Amino acid sequence: MKYAVNSIKILMVGALVLLTGCATVISGRFEDVHVTTYCANQRVEASCHLSNENGEWNILTPGVAKVQKGFGDLVLFCRSNYFEPHMMRVSSSVTASNFGNLLVGAGAAALVDVNDGAGFEYPKDVDFVVKSCKTARNYD
Repeated sequence: MKYAVNSIKILMVGALVLLTGCATVISGRFEDVHVTTYCANQRVEASCHLSNENGEWNILTPGVAKVQKGFGDLVLFCRSNYFEPHMMRVSSSVTASNFGNLLVGAGAAALVDVNDGAGFEYPKDVDFVVKSCKTARNYD
């Protein structure tokens, strides 16, 4: 009976590890971040430079950047004919699969996900809002 209980525990832990997986395998190291720039309440075009500890990307907004995930903030620096250059930071959060690694105790998998950034994610949609605008025309 004692061996049966131990076997069941081992099978349950093994199943949890398999179900949890690691973020690197499940969601990858890169993600799409949709950026839209606004002057007050009007959507406008802008040229934006995005960066984190893993790289740098340039996009025209509204647009999508495929960024490498990271622990640190995603820094956005945008320029437009409608506003003076502005910067904002977007924080990352822990992914569900990396959180699962920590709960199950799969330390090696969690370390891999933290090291390559896959254990974190940025918001999928980023609204870059500038309140002081030059004469902004509606982009819609």
